[in-house]
Amino acid sequence: MSSHEPDPDDADTGPLHVDDVQAPPVAADRRFDAPLSVNPRPVRRNNRSVALIAVATVAVVGLGVLAWTFWPSPEESSAGDDNAATSATETQQQAEARLMRLLPRGYAPGACESVVPARGALAQLSCGKNDDVGGPLTATYTLAKDRAAVKDLFDDIVSTSSVVDCPGNIQSPGPWRRNATPEQTAGTLVCGFQQSKPTVGWSTDAELLISEVQSGPQGPNMVQLYTWWASHS
Repeated sequence: MSSHEPDPDDADTGPLHVDDVQAPPVAADRRFDAPLSVNPRPVRRNNRSVALIAVATVAVVGLGVLAWTFWPSPEESSAGDDNAATSATETQQQAEARLMRLLPRGYAPGACESVVPARGALAQLSCGKNDDVGGPLTATYTLAKDRAAVKDLFDDIVSTSSVVDCPGNIQSPGPWRRNATPEQTAGTLVCGFQQSKPTVGWSTDAELLISEVQSGPQGPNMVQLYTWWASHS
């Protein structure tokens, strides 16, 4: 029996070092019995919201101080009412002056005078004879406060007149237009009789003006009065 001689390249067999020993793999379903520790994050307070609340509070207090400072006293309120009454008087005077400038030509100085305005009017003038051919014997010119008042005042003329078509078979009441702007309605026109007196009434929307002119039983007749209106409106 032949003995086996160790090969010089074979390494010696001996105990393994502890560092060379690998730990067994951990099973995938391994559970930890010890609780996990969590490091809480510090909570940051919203300093911006606090600042906004503070600013809003200061603003409210400031407004209160200003309101108290500038709030009118009872004496100042009374003075304000007096000023308002003065302004209303001035407004009526200005309205009368403006209405005088809107009158048709043909009136002599002093032919028209202001009267107490009708309801819804700023100013009203009562006029005597117009000196132009076919001119009315009497007339009333009214400056209205607004468009609603224009309609109401014009409707009063219609309701107190025996309405007829205007000369030339023109619709009455109906819209009227200026020759320079035939595509634009200038206002509303009505022809009629009041106590046998030929009467022509019309509104001029742009100026909030209502005009009512009359002749007498002896003339001018309706055709002459309408012709005067056509050249003076």
